[in-house]
Amino acid sequence: MKLLERVFSNLSLDTVSLTTFKGCYTANQLLHRVKKYEHLLTPLNISGKRVALLVPSIEEFIPLVHTINHLDGTVIPLNGQFRQADLTNVLNLTNPHIIFSVVHYSGFNFLKLIKEWASEKKGHTVFFTSTDCVDWETSVVDGNEKLVEVDLKKSYIFCTSGSTGTPKGLVFDDQSFDYSFRHISEFFELKAADTVMIYTSTSTIFGVLAMNIVIHGGAHAIIPNEFDLQKIIGLMSEKKCNKIVTTPSILKAIYSFSKQLKPDVMEHIELVCLIGEYIPENFTASFPLLKNARFNSQYGSSETGAIANANLLNTDEYELVDGAESKVVDGELYVKTGALFTEYYNSPELTDKVFENGWYKTGDLVEFVNETTFKIIGRKKDLIKKGGQQVIPSEVELVISSLEGVKRVCVLGAPHNVYGEQVIAFIVANKLTSIDIRSHCKGKIAAYKIPDKVVFIKELPIRQGKVDKIALKSMFNYLREEK
Repeated sequence: MKLLERVFSNLSLDTVSLTTFKGCYTANQLLHRVKKYEHLLTPLNISGKRVALLVPSIEEFIPLVHTINHLDGTVIPLNGQFRQADLTNVLNLTNPHIIFSVVHYSGFNFLKLIKEWASEKKGHTVFFTSTDCVDWETSVVDGNEKLVEVDLKKSYIFCTSGSTGTPKGLVFDDQSFDYSFRHISEFFELKAADTVMIYTSTSTIFGVLAMNIVIHGGAHAIIPNEFDLQKIIGLMSEKKCNKIVTTPSILKAIYSFSKQLKPDVMEHIELVCLIGEYIPENFTASFPLLKNARFNSQYGSSETGAIANANLLNTDEYELVDGAESKVVDGELYVKTGALFTEYYNSPELTDKVFENGWYKTGDLVEFVNETTFKIIGRKKDLIKKGGQQVIPSEVELVISSLEGVKRVCVLGAPHNVYGEQVIAFIVANKLTSIDIRSHCKGKIAAYKIPDKVVFIKELPIRQGKVDKIALKSMFNYLREEK
């Protein structure tokens, strides 16, 4: 089933479905935009063609996604936070036939970069560019014709810049959305009367799903066009928002600002849905204004969709969702779900690496309490091997986070001449010293797990909603060289 039919077929068209910083939009108004884009794209016969979207205006982005999918094109949402290297690498990987792009965004000239990329690539590329994402100018860079993939299983390609700087393109078909629509709706505890503030990246599959699932449910989606906390709080207040969907770090930022500006906004929240980041123990205790809210967390990944849910007010243990199969191999969780991606685009070796006989290797270390309930211990690739001992960063982070004055912490391994690796803790804190940190850890964890080095920083670098561990390792190497 195409996304357009799935979302709008049984919807009341005159109900306001979407609010952004630019205004309110009914389902009917969104469908009018779909018609506009169908008129624009139908003459290009986009079936099997890859269409990239750098469109920060949500009220235009959503109809574009529907139109491309409806016309059997492949939707490639791009991250507006990408810059020179990231964006060039993703464009090289996906090699789109058509690109919709805003001219400038967040001080960056996207038009200049994508035109330069197309000229160097020497492939026939059609551009739709705009300063406001409403009125589009068409241009073409002539070149060799690109391969048209008439494969309806490549409905979407969601790209990441990759943890090593090499991008990955996750390929999905329409069928995988059946599973995700059901389980994300349950995660949101979605009702037609809800007003849901969603702050997740529109370049991720979860971001695209979340927006469309709320609209499909007859509820009201509040989606900021940019990260402007004052506007976000104002919109939540004006529309009487009762649910929030975001990452733990973004929730902290919204909460802190709301506490100063409009505390009552938080008091009206009934449900907080958290995704995308590790959640420390007693996390919910940091939000006293959210006294009326339930806290749900969904564990999964872009590759798998929903795997398990947790009610954070009661437990840090996750319960497998219906339809998710699991097994544990050497402590690592392997899964099968109805939302598994089909492949990494043009990367067969990488695809083979993450699958074993149809099981996806999550890279997460878990402990099962019973057949369907488990605890997340840490990431397999983040394990620090120090002097023959294994250190799980999340365990150390949990202990450090419990010290008063610590705002955020990230623990990593770094090379050591004698022990192989050493434990490094990057900490955002108020008026604490490395002695305070080590004294607090003493007696709570084994001595070899206590950080060898403590680095205090103003903020942890964030990339696509997650802590940028590559940047932290580079920072540590720089500091070590300086000494």
